[in-house]
Amino acid sequence: MGTISRRKFIQGAGIGALGLVGAGSLSACSPSNDGNDTASDGSAVAAEGNTASWRTPPEEIPESDIVAVYDCDVLVIGLGHAGCCALRAAAESGAVAIGMHDMAQESWTFQGFQMGHMNSKYLESVGVPKVDPIEFFNDWQIRSNNRSNPGLIMNYAKHCGDTFDWLFDNISDEDYKTFSVRCLSEGGPYVREFSGMKSWVGTAVAGEGILESALMRCVEEAEKSGGRVLFETKGCQLVTDGDGSVIGAIGEGPDGYVKVNTSKGVIIATGGFGANEEMREDLLYEIKETMSESNSIANMLDRDGSGIQMGYWAGGRLDPCMGTMDGAYWYPCDSPTDPLGATAALWINAEGKRYSNEGFGSTEIMALPGARQPDGMIVTVFDSNVEELLKVQAFGHMGFDVTTGFDALHETMDKAYAGGAKGSSDGEEAQAEAGANKSMGGGATVYAADDLETLGGYLGYEGEALSNFIASVERYNELCEKGIDEDFGKDPSLLIPVNQPPYYAYGGTKEVGTLMVTVGGLLIDENGAVLGDDYRPVKGLYAAGNASGGRFGWQYFTSIAGQSLTIAHTLGRLAGQHAASA
Repeated sequence: MGTISRRKFIQGAGIGALGLVGAGSLSACSPSNDGNDTASDGSAVAAEGNTASWRTPPEEIPESDIVAVYDCDVLVIGLGHAGCCALRAAAESGAVAIGMHDMAQESWTFQGFQMGHMNSKYLESVGVPKVDPIEFFNDWQIRSNNRSNPGLIMNYAKHCGDTFDWLFDNISDEDYKTFSVRCLSEGGPYVREFSGMKSWVGTAVAGEGILESALMRCVEEAEKSGGRVLFETKGCQLVTDGDGSVIGAIGEGPDGYVKVNTSKGVIIATGGFGANEEMREDLLYEIKETMSESNSIANMLDRDGSGIQMGYWAGGRLDPCMGTMDGAYWYPCDSPTDPLGATAALWINAEGKRYSNEGFGSTEIMALPGARQPDGMIVTVFDSNVEELLKVQAFGHMGFDVTTGFDALHETMDKAYAGGAKGSSDGEEAQAEAGANKSMGGGATVYAADDLETLGGYLGYEGEALSNFIASVERYNELCEKGIDEDFGKDPSLLIPVNQPPYYAYGGTKEVGTLMVTVGGLLIDENGAVLGDDYRPVKGLYAAGNASGGRFGWQYFTSIAGQSLTIAHTLGRLAGQHAASA
């Protein structure tokens, strides 16, 4: 997995005097200073108490710098998945709603396309049975160690289905025919359970452009409400009154600073903080303590954390569990181009030893022990009976969708067998093309051999590690024969032996710290209201999407693949409705 360039965070200036709290220098919204407020050693740590500098607000933006003022009931800062739903819901609930977004309208884009949910009319129409929200809720709380806000998650469980239908309530039956549901087979199964955790079929994918169009409807709804969307305007500072209530915000647009006064609330939906190096170093404790010296924290898709900063300076609490999507776990090869995806096959570490229950729950949880293995390669081992293995897996994130077929996978396996020590690799370009879709082979080089010793040699095992590799496969086959995993407790239905040659394997060098997005932020209650130091709502302040916490605990997970989008849609919608009714 690649890394992106990281940006230094410059320490903000002093605290403002008039109830303005700012987004910090990464937001490019702070007043100019003399350039002498950065720590002398080049670090972004404040001099006193080793406090990260982002925690100190910048100077307030003077009223004289503001070029335009707007009034509304509800302001939504950040128009991604959560923000769009919040803005539309607030407007539809009778509030005059304004949106503020840092991108230009013509370059407005969204990340993600899989929408994991349950109990929508759409899913019912294609034959997916209803799921008991209480059963779903309890499974979620088990996964989060009960660190998720129970009321918040119950609201998600009860409303993710009707939110899906609401999001697409203006499309035609012909449009719905372009939708698909991942892992959906006629007659099921629709749910699987491993190690006390369940996964359900319910991941919908819309036809091209339909999701984007549905989200962009928020502009029309805001205008209908008497509001508008301020594009190319980055949220900079929240405005508070003498009691600490949030009564507006200041953003920076093409012509200068603009101020938006609010009578009901501000909803922060600006995404996570993965692109902010200093916030990563300050808040991602588990990843920092798990990394090896060769690893570093890096980000692929995330935002700069400026909205979280604004809420923090307005008195909002941070979620003590700052979870991430990727970054804290490892399995071979932890990539969308893996030949078998997150299949619970046989996983062996750099010393040739099996180390865990490969099928513990679902991807993000079962892969956690991999991050704590000896540095080096971790490999997936399977055999010619791979279809039987793939057909019994959980329906979670990064899994292999067997409904797409096995032809391309077998083509890769045949190439691996013919390639000998070279494996399936026939050039970087060809491998990249083969890995474009999980069901079409993968980006990793697959190796094949008629005996385990040869296969281990192809993988790079030597000496004791090679002996361990062979012994680990043999021991695994013994456990499969018994039907009981006495070593790590793997579910009997997943104990499929590696005993039908040719044998196959692929691997990846363990890497910890490269994350897609962060999924923790401002701590919120069941309605999306940001909580203060006393765990009571900060009046007039809400958060949704990856700017909010209280959803996942330490680690993002999926009982239905694609829940990151639908929890943003659902809780964004509910926050918009609640703010409008304040």
